[in-house]
Amino acid sequence: MSRPEPQSESRLMASVDKLRHEFDRWIDAAVVQGGRALDNLGLRGVDKPWYPAVDVLETADSVLVFVDLPGVDAAAVDVSVAGNMLTFKGEKAQLAAGGAEGTVHTRERTSGPFERSIPLPAAVDVESASAEARDGVIRFRFTKTSPSKARPIQIAVRRGDTPPPV
Repeated sequence: MSRPEPQSESRLMASVDKLRHEFDRWIDAAVVQGGRALDNLGLRGVDKPWYPAVDVLETADSVLVFVDLPGVDAAAVDVSVAGNMLTFKGEKAQLAAGGAEGTVHTRERTSGPFERSIPLPAAVDVESASAEARDGVIRFRFTKTSPSKARPIQIAVRRGDTPPPV
């Protein structure tokens, strides 16, 4: 079996390094820019789901979640909590293009359907949840539940050949 020439092997490694560098650049852009990076790379088109920006803050007695939804009617956002997962979904209307309103030359604002699930960092009391919308930001407040205390459980010991009931 013949071994490749050292020169061709170094060209191959240079190509692999260049590809790795480009891939790392894409990943960095996605981390820094979030959904906007997908749009800039042409990976998400019009009316494709998008992901609103979210901040989650935990205090001693509550969990606060801030969701950026400018231009979205907060009353039309569906919100649910299952376990420790907060889910919200809705749609942001797109600016009309063409016609009597004019021609769109630049379109950078996100529109279309959105859905996002956020894991809450602590157990919360869903019954005490509140939400408020102001200036395009929805603020959720959840009261944390106190962690259940350990409780000893007695084990009943049965004697004989009879198996315990299930």
